[in-house]
Amino acid sequence: MVLRLLGLKQEKTYGKLDGEYLANGDPNPDFDIDDIDPDFHRRLGDGSFQLNDEPVTYNDGSRMVQGARPGAIKPSGSTAGKCDLTRIGHFLRAFFDQYKCTTGTAVEGVTYYTHEFYGREDQYLTSFHGWATFDIFQKHIKGLLLESLKLEVSDDYMNQNEEWIYMDEESDEIDQAEYDIIEVENDIPLMFYDITIQLDDEDINNPARVYTSFNFEGKNNFNQDGTVGLGSRRPQRQAAAQARDIRVSLNSYLDPSSLELIRGAEYGEKTITTPSQCKILKVPLRVIVQACENQNERLEMFFPKCTVNVEYSASESDEIETTFNLTALGTGTAELLDNSTVKTDCYCRLVNTVPEITYEIEEVATEP
Repeated sequence: MVLRLLGLKQEKTYGKLDGEYLANGDPNPDFDIDDIDPDFHRRLGDGSFQLNDEPVTYNDGSRMVQGARPGAIKPSGSTAGKCDLTRIGHFLRAFFDQYKCTTGTAVEGVTYYTHEFYGREDQYLTSFHGWATFDIFQKHIKGLLLESLKLEVSDDYMNQNEEWIYMDEESDEIDQAEYDIIEVENDIPLMFYDITIQLDDEDINNPARVYTSFNFEGKNNFNQDGTVGLGSRRPQRQAAAQARDIRVSLNSYLDPSSLELIRGAEYGEKTITTPSQCKILKVPLRVIVQACENQNERLEMFFPKCTVNVEYSASESDEIETTFNLTALGTGTAELLDNSTVKTDCYCRLVNTVPEITYEIEEVATEP
């Protein structure tokens, strides 16, 4: 029996779940982590969580190691799986610092929610508690912070990869004979034909170019080194996010519809045939994700202003592949659901059946 899953639940404060501590800061004696369920479980294609606590050794004049002491604990993890519109919201919540949720109207008895995520300037991001299951034991991961998020799709499924840092962990053995198999529900992994790209002024319903791949990578660049100081091996404070780096690459093939954009990327303007003295091309990018099995669910990723770099090379008589590399700038604006506008590098609007992503736990079971 293979049990490899990841579950997530937003924390009330860094490293602490709702109800885990009393108002005065003391541990809640009625709190039992086994009574708390994550908001969802996701299949783990790949997964690892490590304390990175390598021993610090010394030789002191000998060719052999003479002793060792425990080193600093700076935990990190990596997870990967297929992307779907039910679970992507929690990862966007972890990556961006701004979040709003609006309850929509019911469609055929099903209520849909609109989740909005976008980047601003907050350094201390939302943390999560993780349930990482590895066949014979389960780890409780405290203070999960999303270091990087990757989305990749070409001619198959859209794959999703995450890099994490975290505060602490504990583990429990799994009795496979008594373990209740967890069903992963509402799981429609996204495919390449569920993705639509609108680069610059293209018609979203009739794009000028055929794109053969989409790659998104966002990094928060946490200062994990600044979390461990004198007096403790473990992280003593929440890591601060530094520069947010968002890059997108799109693959296409060289044809007349690409020439104007290639010129703009190389020369700074679309209408000139030599490099500009000082101008640089900046374009918007919109990515629409919508599984054909359920058209009511939808993710729109909007990058209001991006620089563009282009790469291409000829090889024998092969068709020339073109790669557009975009870097998102924080000087563009996006319109929110309430018609207000924000200045941001990326804005995501997700519609699905998942209620508001929150730290609140309805009830903590207690012993009679």
